[in-house]
Amino acid sequence: MTTGPAGLAINVQIEAERIRLFYRQLHLAVALTVFALALVAVTLWHDQSSRTALLVWIAVMLAIQAGRFALALAFQRTRPAPEAIGRWRRYAIIAGGAVGLGWAGSAFLVFRPEDPFHMMIMLATAAGVVGGGAAIMTALPEAYYAYAGLHVSALALTLANLDRPETDALAVGTLIFGILMLAITRIGKATMEESLRLRYERIGMIEHLEEARIQAESASRAKSEFLTLMTHELRTPLNSIIGYAELISGLPASKRGDNLDAYTKDIREGAHNLLALINDILDLTKADSGKLVVQERLFAIPPALERCRRSMLPRAEQRRIELSIEVPDGLPALRGDERLISNAVLNLIANAIKFSPSGARVRIGARPTEAGEIAIEIADEGIGMAAEDIPRALEPFQQLDHGLKREREGSGLGLPLARRFAEIHGGRIEISSRPGQGTTVRLLMPADRVVA
Repeated sequence: MTTGPAGLAINVQIEAERIRLFYRQLHLAVALTVFALALVAVTLWHDQSSRTALLVWIAVMLAIQAGRFALALAFQRTRPAPEAIGRWRRYAIIAGGAVGLGWAGSAFLVFRPEDPFHMMIMLATAAGVVGGGAAIMTALPEAYYAYAGLHVSALALTLANLDRPETDALAVGTLIFGILMLAITRIGKATMEESLRLRYERIGMIEHLEEARIQAESASRAKSEFLTLMTHELRTPLNSIIGYAELISGLPASKRGDNLDAYTKDIREGAHNLLALINDILDLTKADSGKLVVQERLFAIPPALERCRRSMLPRAEQRRIELSIEVPDGLPALRGDERLISNAVLNLIANAIKFSPSGARVRIGARPTEAGEIAIEIADEGIGMAAEDIPRALEPFQQLDHGLKREREGSGLGLPLARRFAEIHGGRIEISSRPGQGTTVRLLMPADRVVA
């Protein structure tokens, strides 16, 4: 459904604007009616025989006009929202019908059509109020239909009852005039709706462009922050590698044997960290561009998870974190790229270790779901995060801990990579987390990839 400003359906906004326009112009319709009543009163006041009926009729019509004016004031004071404006449409139609009944009653109670003077005033008044109403009430034709339809029908019936050729012709002419006025109002409504539609579509387009501009600026800022972060992350292991290499090259031959093993170990760890970071960036870039090669095959989940656990065990032991695995017997196999799924799991385990306090436990598990999917879960007892931060954590180039002096170092690509690898397989990531109460991440693989 097409939407305009504030995300509302354009049809809803057009309907609401038409009703607003109608109520803004309602005082003009009241003024026109009061003017017509004054003319009728002045022209028929000399007729003693119908003066009482005239006074009663004018009093009733003035009361109806007062009600219409009060209705317009109430609408302006209430200022209803577009989705709650429907009842005001009904009020307008009822008020239009009341005025139409009043004018219809005049044809039988006030005017004497057999009198040429009365007939002239009756026809002139009808032409004025029906024609003027068509111009003023275009915004809401339904109210005009009730208003003009009753008036014109009663007038035509009165003329036809005179049973004279000329009055029969006038009755037909009156009906044709009324039909033409109704058609003009309907055309005016269509023109107004088209104009309003173009207006709201233009406003909606401007709002969407503004949202796109804000999102583009946000993405640009996020990428700038990411580049700043990556500069730091790449510089740290490179400085370590260069520093230890310079130390080795500057050591006397007699001392190289004592320190060489320690230095080469630090160089190797720095190089591995640097390589892992570069691989993460390349994988994310390939996944986003659709150039990541997926090599699908059947593989068993428990051995793959166990390999991930063993790979992360040294890091967990260094942080004194227990790394356990819980997989039920008879778990079905998966069809997919074992390397990508294992990389997703490794990233999730690395995140869990990084954000868990010393002595905590990280659980790795897998289980079938009621929908036939396979859920691979990594649960920690770490710092957790607020619900509003979860969507940001899943986006690349976003950091929940900003700045270079963060409490926990890292590229921030773990969750985005896991999400991309899951989506490549038609799966998804679900995160349950609360600040201070840990995080559970579920890597859900679709049922069509599960092979019993």
